[in-house]
Amino acid sequence: MTKRLLFLAPAPPSDRQGGGALRMLHLLRFLGSRFQVDLVAPALDGMEDAQRLLKGVCAEMVFVSPQGPGFLDRIGHVGPYVKDRALAAIVRDRLASGMYGAVQVEKPAMLPYITPQTAVPVVLDVWSYGSTSALRLLRSGSGAVGRSRQLVRFIKLGIFDRLCWPVTQCVTVVSEEDRIRCERAHPGRRVLVVPNGVDCRTIRPKPDHAAPSPVLLFTGDMSAEANIDAATLLAHDVFPAVRRESPKAELRLVGRNPDLRVRRLAGSGIVVTGAVPDMELHLRAATIYVAPHVAGSGMRTKLLEAMAAGLPIITTSVGIEGTKLQPGRDVLVADQPVDMVESIQTLLASQSDRERFAHAARHMAEIWYDWSRCLWPLEPLYQHLLVPKAVAC
Repeated sequence: MTKRLLFLAPAPPSDRQGGGALRMLHLLRFLGSRFQVDLVAPALDGMEDAQRLLKGVCAEMVFVSPQGPGFLDRIGHVGPYVKDRALAAIVRDRLASGMYGAVQVEKPAMLPYITPQTAVPVVLDVWSYGSTSALRLLRSGSGAVGRSRQLVRFIKLGIFDRLCWPVTQCVTVVSEEDRIRCERAHPGRRVLVVPNGVDCRTIRPKPDHAAPSPVLLFTGDMSAEANIDAATLLAHDVFPAVRRESPKAELRLVGRNPDLRVRRLAGSGIVVTGAVPDMELHLRAATIYVAPHVAGSGMRTKLLEAMAAGLPIITTSVGIEGTKLQPGRDVLVADQPVDMVESIQTLLASQSDRERFAHAARHMAEIWYDWSRCLWPLEPLYQHLLVPKAVAC
Protein backbone atom coordinates (compact mmCIF):
# COMPACT_ATOMS: atom_id res chain seq x y z
CA MET A 1 0.00 0.00 0.00
CA THR A 2 1.32 3.43 -0.98
CA LYS A 3 2.05 5.57 2.06
CA ARG A 4 1.36 9.27 2.45
CA LEU A 5 3.80 12.18 2.44
CA LEU A 6 3.73 14.60 5.38
CA PHE A 7 4.55 18.14 4.21
CA LEU A 8 5.70 20.33 7.10
CA ALA A 9 5.53 24.06 6.24
CA PRO A 10 6.59 27.12 8.27
CA ALA A 11 3.65 29.18 6.95
CA PRO A 12 0.62 28.74 4.67
CA PRO A 13 1.57 28.33 1.00
CA SER A 14 0.50 31.30 -1.11
CA ASP A 15 0.48 32.72 -4.63
CA ARG A 16 0.54 36.31 -3.34
CA GLN A 17 3.92 36.58 -1.66
CA GLY A 18 6.40 34.91 -3.99
CA GLY A 19 9.56 33.34 -2.59
CA GLY A 20 9.15 30.33 -0.32
CA ALA A 21 5.37 30.63 -0.02
CA LEU A 22 5.01 30.38 -3.80
CA ARG A 23 7.52 27.54 -4.01
CA MET A 24 5.56 25.55 -1.40
CA LEU A 25 2.32 26.06 -3.32
CA HIS A 26 3.77 24.63 -6.53
CA LEU A 27 5.56 21.82 -4.69
CA LEU A 28 2.25 20.76 -3.16
CA ARG A 29 0.40 20.98 -6.46
CA PHE A 30 3.03 18.81 -8.14
CA LEU A 31 3.32 16.25 -5.33
CA GLY A 32 -0.42 16.21 -4.63
CA SER A 33 -1.15 15.27 -8.25
CA ARG A 34 1.02 12.15 -7.86
CA PHE A 35 0.88 11.09 -4.20
CA GLN A 36 -1.31 11.47 -1.14
CA VAL A 37 0.05 14.51 0.69
CA ASP A 38 -0.96 15.93 4.07
CA LEU A 39 -0.04 19.55 4.85
CA VAL A 40 0.71 20.64 8.42
CA ALA A 41 1.47 24.34 9.02
CA PRO A 42 0.92 27.11 11.59
CA ALA A 43 -2.42 28.93 11.38
CA LEU A 44 -1.01 32.26 10.19
CA ASP A 45 -2.16 34.95 7.73
CA GLY A 46 -2.99 33.39 4.39
CA MET A 47 -4.48 30.20 5.83
CA GLU A 48 -7.85 30.72 4.11
CA ASP A 49 -6.14 31.35 0.76
CA ALA A 50 -4.09 28.19 1.18
CA GLN A 51 -7.22 26.15 1.93
CA ARG A 52 -8.84 27.51 -1.22
CA LEU A 53 -5.79 27.05 -3.45
CA LEU A 54 -5.04 23.52 -2.23
CA LYS A 55 -8.58 22.14 -1.99
CA GLY A 56 -8.52 18.79 -3.75
CA VAL A 57 -4.71 18.85 -3.88
CA CYS A 58 -3.88 17.77 -0.33
CA ALA A 59 -5.50 14.72 1.23
CA GLU A 60 -5.61 16.64 4.53
CA MET A 61 -4.67 20.16 5.63
CA VAL A 62 -4.02 20.86 9.30
CA PHE A 63 -3.39 24.46 10.37
CA VAL A 64 -2.30 24.69 14.01
CA SER A 65 -2.89 27.78 16.14
CA PRO A 66 0.50 28.73 17.64
CA GLN A 67 0.88 28.45 21.41
CA GLY A 68 4.55 29.32 21.75
CA PRO A 69 7.37 27.14 23.10
CA GLY A 70 6.89 24.94 26.13
CA PHE A 71 8.62 25.64 29.46
CA LEU A 72 11.44 23.14 28.88
CA ASP A 73 11.98 24.46 25.35
CA ARG A 74 12.26 28.01 26.70
CA ILE A 75 14.78 27.29 29.41
CA GLY A 76 16.81 24.93 27.23
CA HIS A 77 16.68 26.99 24.06
CA VAL A 78 20.11 27.73 22.59
CA GLY A 79 19.55 27.30 18.85
CA PRO A 80 18.39 29.86 16.29
CA TYR A 81 14.85 28.45 15.91
CA VAL A 82 11.93 28.29 18.36
CA LYS A 83 9.63 25.25 18.43
CA ASP A 84 5.90 25.81 19.00
CA ARG A 85 4.52 23.22 21.42
CA ALA A 86 1.12 22.84 19.73
CA LEU A 87 2.65 22.29 16.29
CA ALA A 88 5.25 19.94 17.77
CA ALA A 89 2.50 17.77 19.31
CA ILE A 90 0.62 17.49 16.01
CA VAL A 91 3.78 16.59 14.09
CA ARG A 92 4.82 14.03 16.71
CA ASP A 93 1.41 12.31 16.63
CA ARG A 94 1.30 12.32 12.83
CA LEU A 95 4.75 10.80 12.48
CA ALA A 96 3.91 8.13 15.09
CA SER A 97 0.72 7.11 13.24
CA GLY A 98 2.45 4.86 10.72
CA MET A 99 0.61 6.54 7.80
CA TYR A 100 3.64 8.21 6.30
CA GLY A 101 6.43 6.97 4.09
CA ALA A 102 8.36 10.25 4.27
CA VAL A 103 8.22 13.80 5.62
CA GLN A 104 9.20 16.86 3.61
CA VAL A 105 10.49 19.68 5.82
CA GLU A 106 10.40 23.17 4.35
CA LYS A 107 13.57 25.08 5.35
CA PRO A 108 15.85 24.40 8.33
CA ALA A 109 13.65 26.46 10.68
CA MET A 110 11.29 23.46 10.81
CA LEU A 111 13.98 20.88 11.63
CA PRO A 112 13.46 21.17 15.42
CA TYR A 113 10.12 19.37 14.89
CA ILE A 114 12.00 16.31 13.64
CA THR A 115 13.17 14.38 16.70
CA PRO A 116 15.88 11.68 16.83
CA GLN A 117 13.05 9.17 17.23
CA THR A 118 11.61 10.03 13.79
CA ALA A 119 11.57 6.74 11.90
CA VAL A 120 10.43 7.90 8.45
CA PRO A 121 12.84 9.31 5.83
CA VAL A 122 13.30 13.10 6.00
CA VAL A 123 13.57 15.29 2.90
CA LEU A 124 14.74 18.82 3.69
CA ASP A 125 13.89 21.57 1.17
CA VAL A 126 16.27 24.54 1.51
CA TRP A 127 15.14 27.71 -0.25
CA SER A 128 18.50 29.44 -0.10
CA TYR A 129 21.69 27.73 1.02
CA GLY A 130 24.51 30.14 1.74
CA SER A 131 25.48 32.21 4.73
CA THR A 132 25.84 35.96 4.82
CA SER A 133 29.16 37.23 6.14
CA ALA A 134 29.51 38.20 9.79
CA LEU A 135 30.71 41.66 8.73
CA ARG A 136 27.54 42.25 6.72
CA LEU A 137 25.30 41.11 9.58
CA LEU A 138 27.10 43.41 11.99
CA ARG A 139 26.60 46.35 9.64
CA SER A 140 22.86 45.64 9.32
CA GLY A 141 22.13 45.80 13.06
CA SER A 142 20.67 48.95 14.59
CA GLY A 143 23.00 50.23 17.29
CA ALA A 144 25.32 48.19 19.51
CA VAL A 145 22.51 45.98 20.84
CA GLY A 146 21.20 45.25 17.34
CA ARG A 147 24.67 44.38 16.07
CA SER A 148 25.32 42.10 19.03
CA ARG A 149 22.04 40.26 18.46
CA GLN A 150 22.87 39.83 14.78
CA LEU A 151 26.28 38.38 15.61
CA VAL A 152 24.82 35.93 18.16
CA ARG A 153 22.21 34.78 15.64
CA PHE A 154 24.91 34.39 12.98
CA ILE A 155 26.92 32.13 15.30
CA LYS A 156 23.83 30.08 16.26
CA LEU A 157 22.86 29.59 12.61
CA GLY A 158 26.36 28.45 11.75
CA ILE A 159 26.48 25.92 14.60
CA PHE A 160 22.97 24.61 13.86
CA ASP A 161 23.74 24.25 10.16
CA ARG A 162 26.99 22.38 10.70
CA LEU A 163 26.18 20.23 13.72
CA CYS A 164 22.44 19.96 14.41
CA TRP A 165 20.81 18.70 11.22
CA PRO A 166 19.08 15.31 11.64
CA VAL A 167 19.76 12.41 9.30
CA THR A 168 18.14 13.20 5.94
CA GLN A 169 17.23 10.99 3.03
CA CYS A 170 17.79 13.94 0.72
CA VAL A 171 18.33 17.70 0.78
CA THR A 172 16.78 19.67 -2.07
CA VAL A 173 18.22 23.04 -3.06
CA VAL A 174 17.34 25.54 -5.78
CA SER A 175 20.62 25.86 -7.70
CA GLU A 176 23.85 24.09 -8.59
CA GLU A 177 25.80 26.65 -6.57
CA ASP A 178 23.68 25.89 -3.49
CA ARG A 179 24.26 22.17 -4.06
CA ILE A 180 28.03 22.68 -4.00
CA ARG A 181 27.83 24.76 -0.81
CA CYS A 182 25.59 22.23 0.90
CA GLU A 183 27.71 19.22 -0.05
CA ARG A 184 30.83 21.04 1.14
CA ALA A 185 29.20 21.76 4.53
CA HIS A 186 27.57 18.30 4.83
CA PRO A 187 29.80 15.71 3.18
CA GLY A 188 28.07 12.46 2.31
CA ARG A 189 24.53 13.84 2.19
CA ARG A 190 22.47 13.35 -0.94
CA VAL A 191 21.68 16.78 -2.40
CA LEU A 192 19.24 17.24 -5.29
CA VAL A 193 18.70 20.43 -7.32
CA VAL A 194 15.00 21.36 -7.63
CA PRO A 195 14.98 24.88 -9.08
CA ASN A 196 12.49 27.63 -8.38
CA GLY A 197 10.14 28.29 -11.24
CA VAL A 198 7.48 30.53 -12.69
CA ASP A 199 4.06 29.90 -14.24
CA CYS A 200 4.51 30.97 -17.85
CA ARG A 201 0.86 30.25 -18.62
CA THR A 202 -0.30 32.79 -16.05
CA ILE A 203 2.33 35.49 -16.57
CA ARG A 204 2.22 36.56 -20.20
CA PRO A 205 4.97 38.50 -22.02
CA LYS A 206 4.76 42.26 -22.34
CA PRO A 207 3.27 43.01 -25.80
CA ASP A 208 4.73 46.47 -26.38
CA HIS A 209 8.20 47.84 -25.60
CA ALA A 210 7.66 51.49 -26.47
CA ALA A 211 8.81 53.73 -23.60
CA PRO A 212 7.51 57.31 -23.78
CA SER A 213 7.71 57.54 -19.96
CA PRO A 214 10.27 54.97 -18.77
CA VAL A 215 9.51 52.87 -15.68
CA LEU A 216 12.32 51.05 -13.90
CA LEU A 217 11.00 48.24 -11.71
CA PHE A 218 12.48 46.41 -8.73
CA THR A 219 10.36 43.91 -6.79
CA GLY A 220 10.71 41.79 -3.67
CA ASP A 221 10.08 41.61 0.06
CA MET A 222 11.17 45.10 1.05
CA SER A 223 11.90 44.06 4.63
CA ALA A 224 14.65 41.67 3.51
CA GLU A 225 18.09 43.14 4.08
CA ALA A 226 19.38 42.23 0.61
CA ASN A 227 16.40 43.98 -1.01
CA ILE A 228 16.75 47.03 1.23
CA ASP A 229 20.36 47.35 0.14
CA ALA A 230 19.44 46.93 -3.54
CA ALA A 231 16.61 49.51 -3.33
CA THR A 232 18.88 51.98 -1.55
CA LEU A 233 21.61 51.56 -4.16
CA LEU A 234 19.10 52.15 -6.95
CA ALA A 235 17.66 55.25 -5.34
CA HIS A 236 20.95 56.87 -4.30
CA ASP A 237 23.57 55.71 -6.81
CA VAL A 238 21.71 54.83 -10.01
CA PHE A 239 18.36 56.57 -10.48
CA PRO A 240 19.51 60.22 -10.09
CA ALA A 241 21.89 59.81 -13.06
CA VAL A 242 19.17 58.10 -15.11
CA ARG A 243 16.71 60.88 -14.37
CA ARG A 244 19.14 63.57 -15.46
CA GLU A 245 19.06 62.02 -18.94
CA SER A 246 15.38 60.95 -18.80
CA PRO A 247 13.44 63.47 -16.64
CA LYS A 248 10.17 61.52 -17.05
CA ALA A 249 11.68 58.28 -15.73
CA GLU A 250 10.10 56.59 -12.71
CA LEU A 251 11.57 54.06 -10.30
CA ARG A 252 9.06 51.68 -8.71
CA LEU A 253 10.00 49.69 -5.62
CA VAL A 254 7.21 47.13 -5.38
CA GLY A 255 6.84 44.62 -2.57
CA ARG A 256 5.41 43.90 0.83
CA ASN A 257 6.60 45.08 4.23
CA PRO A 258 8.74 48.04 3.12
CA ASP A 259 11.30 48.83 5.79
CA LEU A 260 11.49 52.43 7.02
CA ARG A 261 14.73 52.80 5.05
CA VAL A 262 12.84 51.91 1.88
CA ARG A 263 9.81 54.08 2.64
CA ARG A 264 12.11 57.07 3.07
CA LEU A 265 13.29 56.66 -0.53
CA ALA A 266 9.90 57.73 -1.95
CA GLY A 267 9.78 61.02 -3.85
CA SER A 268 11.53 62.65 -6.83
CA GLY A 269 10.26 60.02 -9.25
CA ILE A 270 10.59 57.10 -6.82
CA VAL A 271 7.42 55.22 -5.87
CA VAL A 272 7.29 52.78 -2.94
CA THR A 273 4.07 50.76 -3.22
CA GLY A 274 4.13 48.24 -0.38
CA ALA A 275 2.13 45.07 -1.00
CA VAL A 276 0.12 45.07 -4.22
CA PRO A 277 -2.90 42.91 -5.15
CA ASP A 278 -1.68 42.28 -8.70
CA MET A 279 2.04 42.23 -9.50
CA GLU A 280 1.32 41.75 -13.20
CA LEU A 281 0.02 45.31 -13.49
CA HIS A 282 3.48 46.57 -12.52
CA LEU A 283 5.27 44.04 -14.71
CA ARG A 284 3.25 45.19 -17.73
CA ALA A 285 3.89 48.85 -16.93
CA ALA A 286 7.65 48.41 -16.55
CA THR A 287 10.18 49.31 -19.21
CA ILE A 288 13.20 47.63 -17.60
CA TYR A 289 13.55 45.32 -14.61
CA VAL A 290 16.55 46.35 -12.51
CA ALA A 291 17.88 44.17 -9.65
CA PRO A 292 21.24 45.32 -8.24
CA HIS A 293 21.73 42.45 -5.77
CA VAL A 294 25.09 42.42 -4.03
CA ALA A 295 24.47 39.57 -1.56
CA GLY A 296 22.33 36.50 -1.09
CA SER A 297 22.00 33.02 -2.54
CA GLY A 298 19.39 30.76 -4.04
CA MET A 299 17.28 31.59 -7.07
CA ARG A 300 15.07 34.68 -6.90
CA THR A 301 11.46 34.08 -7.92
CA LYS A 302 10.95 37.78 -8.64
CA LEU A 303 13.66 37.65 -11.30
CA LEU A 304 11.89 34.65 -12.83
CA GLU A 305 8.61 36.61 -12.88
CA ALA A 306 10.31 39.44 -14.77
CA MET A 307 11.69 36.92 -17.26
CA ALA A 308 8.26 35.38 -17.81
CA ALA A 309 6.78 38.87 -18.26
CA GLY A 310 9.18 39.47 -21.14
CA LEU A 311 11.05 42.36 -19.56
CA PRO A 312 14.61 43.34 -20.43
CA ILE A 313 16.63 42.72 -17.27
CA ILE A 314 19.67 44.41 -15.76
CA THR A 315 21.14 42.73 -12.70
CA THR A 316 24.46 41.76 -11.12
CA SER A 317 26.65 38.67 -11.10
CA VAL A 318 25.06 37.79 -7.75
CA GLY A 319 21.59 38.36 -9.21
CA ILE A 320 21.97 35.64 -11.85
CA GLU A 321 23.78 33.19 -9.57
CA GLY A 322 22.19 29.78 -9.79
CA THR A 323 20.51 30.44 -13.16
CA LYS A 324 21.38 29.46 -16.71
CA LEU A 325 21.20 33.08 -17.87
CA GLN A 326 24.12 34.27 -19.99
CA PRO A 327 25.29 37.90 -19.60
CA GLY A 328 25.00 39.81 -22.85
CA ARG A 329 22.72 37.20 -24.39
CA ASP A 330 19.77 36.90 -22.00
CA VAL A 331 20.35 39.77 -19.55
CA LEU A 332 22.71 42.68 -18.98
CA VAL A 333 25.01 42.32 -15.97
CA ALA A 334 26.42 45.40 -14.22
CA ASP A 335 28.22 45.03 -10.90
CA GLN A 336 28.98 48.71 -10.35
CA PRO A 337 26.46 51.59 -10.17
CA VAL A 338 28.14 53.48 -13.03
CA ASP A 339 27.88 50.38 -15.25
CA MET A 340 24.23 49.93 -14.27
CA VAL A 341 23.47 53.53 -15.23
CA GLU A 342 25.16 52.97 -18.59
CA SER A 343 23.20 49.75 -19.21
CA ILE A 344 19.90 51.45 -18.37
CA GLN A 345 20.65 54.35 -20.69
CA THR A 346 21.63 51.95 -23.47
CA LEU A 347 18.32 50.10 -23.23
CA LEU A 348 16.26 53.28 -22.92
CA ALA A 349 17.87 54.55 -26.11
CA SER A 350 17.04 51.44 -28.17
CA GLN A 351 13.64 49.77 -28.44
CA SER A 352 15.16 47.00 -30.56
CA ASP A 353 17.64 46.16 -27.78
CA ARG A 354 14.84 46.14 -25.23
CA GLU A 355 12.85 43.77 -27.41
CA ARG A 356 15.85 41.49 -27.99
CA PHE A 357 16.63 41.07 -24.30
CA ALA A 358 12.93 40.78 -23.43
CA HIS A 359 12.43 37.91 -25.88
CA ALA A 360 15.61 36.19 -24.67
CA ALA A 361 14.47 36.37 -21.03
CA ARG A 362 11.02 35.00 -21.84
CA HIS A 363 12.55 32.18 -23.89
CA MET A 364 14.77 31.14 -20.96
CA ALA A 365 11.78 31.20 -18.61
CA GLU A 366 9.83 28.92 -20.94
CA ILE A 367 12.53 26.34 -21.63
CA TRP A 368 14.19 26.15 -18.19
CA TYR A 369 12.06 27.64 -15.43
CA ASP A 370 8.40 26.89 -15.99
CA TRP A 371 7.13 25.05 -12.90
CA SER A 372 6.00 22.18 -15.13
CA ARG A 373 9.69 21.49 -15.88
CA CYS A 374 11.40 22.38 -12.61
CA LEU A 375 9.82 19.88 -10.24
CA TRP A 376 10.29 16.61 -12.11
CA PRO A 377 13.32 15.49 -10.02
CA LEU A 378 10.90 15.01 -7.10
CA GLU A 379 8.87 12.28 -8.80
CA PRO A 380 11.51 9.49 -8.78
CA LEU A 381 12.60 10.54 -5.28
CA TYR A 382 9.14 10.03 -3.80
CA GLN A 383 8.28 7.12 -6.07
CA HIS A 384 11.12 5.31 -4.33
CA LEU A 385 10.09 6.42 -0.82
CA LEU A 386 6.30 6.09 -0.95
CA VAL A 387 5.38 3.38 -3.46
CA PRO A 388 5.89 -0.25 -2.35
CA LYS A 389 8.22 -2.36 -4.46
CA ALA A 390 6.86 -5.37 -6.28
CA VAL A 391 8.20 -8.64 -4.86
CA ALA A 392 9.11 -11.33 -7.36
CA CYS A 393 7.52 -14.73 -6.78
